Amino acid sequence: MTDKLPAEIVADDDGDDNTAAFNERTLELEEVGPDTYLSVDLWRPKGNRGVFGGQVIGQALAAAGKTVGGGFRCNSFHCYFLAPGQNVEMIAYEVRRIRQGASYCSRLVVAKQSGRVIFMAMASFQSAESSVLKHQYAMPLVPPPEALISREDHLRRKQRQSSTAMDADKLAEYDALPVESRHVPLSEDQRGLPINAIWLRAKGDMSGLGHSHHQSMLAYASDFALLSTALRPFQLDRPEAKHRLSMLVSLDHTIWFHEPFRADEWLLYAMESPRTASGRGLAVGRIYTREGVLVASTAQEGVARSVAMDPTASDDTLEFSNHITRLAGDQIKAKL
Repeated sequence: MTDKLPAEIVADDDGDDNTAAFNERTLELEEVGPDTYLSVDLWRPKGNRGVFGGQVIGQALAAAGKTVGGGFRCNSFHCYFLAPGQNVEMIAYEVRRIRQGASYCSRLVVAKQSGRVIFMAMASFQSAESSVLKHQYAMPLVPPPEALISREDHLRRKQRQSSTAMDADKLAEYDALPVESRHVPLSEDQRGLPINAIWLRAKGDMSGLGHSHHQSMLAYASDFALLSTALRPFQLDRPEAKHRLSMLVSLDHTIWFHEPFRADEWLLYAMESPRTASGRGLAVGRIYTREGVLVASTAQEGVARSVAMDPTASDDTLEFSNHITRLAGDQIKAKL
């Protein structure tokens, strides 16, 4: 996106090791009945009204995956958030075997707390199939992850450069997450555009785990930063912002898996938002390996509400051209 990186996001030369043990507890499930599973860990981010939606997505996909044969891999997962989950009680995931075919099978997942349905998802699984029909959008040209720093290191660096007290709770949250991310900076002329990009990967070595676990881990991580892309044009974090965010919660989330990948290796998550209106924001994303293979796509809609800070602020629609080309260019790779 930019040739010259701001000093605050350039990584320290401290290596890029990722060989520690992977924390499986985030997605761990206990079987408590036929096709019924119970979470053993739930994370409620500081300030959230409920548990992290990505964890519910990842656990629900993991539950569905336990009911299909080893020759099947998830090709799509469509989720609906019906009520916020709480971390004072574990979530029960009930899987219903809707269809079992030779090439595809379908599973419905219903997540409950205290008997109340808080989340539903439909999963499609496909047996391995080769095809000569292949095309994809090209990966954006962005700085490599080694040139950027993590959120945790960014917080620590800000602390060293200022006299303000660090938010120790937030830093502890970041350190405890099973996924690390590195924000890709936008150039000054790109600020305010409905685009975003991060590098992400699971913390620790997942080489001993099956592909379904890698898919569940990426489903978990795909909830980071996606919906907030719909707010980028309004720059609500700036002091001169004319609106203040009052609510941002997910309504639904979908992920399509195109190719196998390793969740513990760096993946580029390029995001854009085509529309925010009627109290809702829509964002879509593309996830690439660092070799440029598009391995997954996402879409998410959520409630996006604000309070006007300036009563004279215009409510006209901001309009953009398809600015994802600022990230990806106009090239399309095809193999015929």
